[in-house]
Amino acid sequence: MLNSQTLCFEWLRSKKEDVKPSTYNKYEMIINNYLISFFEKNTLEQLNIEVIKQYLMKLINKGLSSSIVQSIKNVLKAIYITYEDQYGLNHIDFSLVKIEQDKKENEYLTDKQFNQLHQYCMKEKNDICLSILLAMDTGMMIGEICALKVSDIDLDKQLIHISKRTQRVKNDEEGSKTVYDIYDVEWPILRDITIPKELFFYLQEYLDCVDKDCYLTSCQDVVSDFTKLQRGLDRIGHILGFKTTFKDLRNMYKERCLRSCMDIHIVMELLGVQSMKLSLPENYKSSDEEKKKQINKL
Repeated sequence: MLNSQTLCFEWLRSKKEDVKPSTYNKYEMIINNYLISFFEKNTLEQLNIEVIKQYLMKLINKGLSSSIVQSIKNVLKAIYITYEDQYGLNHIDFSLVKIEQDKKENEYLTDKQFNQLHQYCMKEKNDICLSILLAMDTGMMIGEICALKVSDIDLDKQLIHISKRTQRVKNDEEGSKTVYDIYDVEWPILRDITIPKELFFYLQEYLDCVDKDCYLTSCQDVVSDFTKLQRGLDRIGHILGFKTTFKDLRNMYKERCLRSCMDIHIVMELLGVQSMKLSLPENYKSSDEEKKKQINKL
């Protein structure tokens, strides 16, 4: 009989050089917290659709989010596929195992709320407001924002150069749950972003009192803490009467670009992605006249 727990760790070791440290840590967490206990009662040889469905449903009923359960399914699938041919395991169609997505608690901001947040941040020259404006006006990810140095801002050319990204990684040696690691990025994440006019004037004032060797949002030689920035966004949102996240602000930037009929390839370049997932808003229905208008643009 195969030792499924041993194979989990064998698979994990094989991924060490292939994935980012944060991804590796996520895989390790999933195996240690969920799959080791799962394989105490099951083996890879015994797996089938029903066994997998029952286990994942049990996790959902315990209160785990659909995104975490989806990740557990993905890791289980990757491990199973790795050893399927090697050990002659029965083929399992994991696409038949559906994870119903949680309904999003926070809808994207309305245009009015978006403008309220933007106006609020434009009036305040601090790390929190700058971080929010960068997400709103450039679509940058929080890890990219934190990795920016003052020297990455070229006001003469009105460009922000993105060459690095920050990520949280586990640090067992120092007894800390996570530390921040900065790494170089490649295309398409490696890119230049044009600075919009209002953000340009904001940065002109902000950069007057910041050393060029410092990280932009921390004004020090260490990066800003992700949690601190999100808490700052939460505080401002509480004042204004709504809640949002940096990820939401990036997605809203994408939606605003698309609504303005910006070239889709330019949008992808600005966001630093090779492909873009688009979804139809719930209950969306255009008028017959609007369809005709759009079709006639062809």
